[in-house]
Amino acid sequence: MKQEGPQLEMLTHRLAECPPEFLLEPRREGAGAIDVAAIVADHLRRLLQGEVSDEALRCVNAVRGFGKNRQQLLAIVTWLLHDPWFLERPQLAPDQYRLLVADSLHQLSETVHPETMVADPDRREELVRVCLNALGFRPRGETLAQATDRLTTLDSVERERVMRKTRAAEARARRIREEMAKKAAQEAAARYSPE
Repeated sequence: MKQEGPQLEMLTHRLAECPPEFLLEPRREGAGAIDVAAIVADHLRRLLQGEVSDEALRCVNAVRGFGKNRQQLLAIVTWLLHDPWFLERPQLAPDQYRLLVADSLHQLSETVHPETMVADPDRREELVRVCLNALGFRPRGETLAQATDRLTTLDSVERERVMRKTRAAEARARRIREEMAKKAAQEAAARYSPE
């Protein structure tokens, strides 16, 4: 996130205009409507100006093995990355390969339904920030501290982790209270029972 990148609003607007075809069911095991690996391959071919590297082929092959939600999110991310700002920077290709196969996108696809990443303004901003961060950029006009703070604020994966942890702690506290109440009731019953 050290380098200043494109305007956030430009990219969130692009996501809002994601064609509905990119939100269709990914083709897997003979079913589905869109071939996400082909979308990624076409994007990388355009980014590399017709060249196809071994790393690009590995990236495309990895996409074929991903689950439905992850492929749907990758179709959306590929739409985002096909913006002229990114296409004019073929030197970002290795970073884009890493982004497309990153665990961070997998976790995001398991936490937030991919269609929500287009429909909800906060999730659009989150996705743009996740992608920019993975490529080493922050939105134009933001300091590193501002960009980091905003990304942390929007982080769906972290929010879900905290909520799970909180629910587990609440369940544990409830069990302890129930055990204490049961023990108190048994002690009270033992005091008042005839011998």
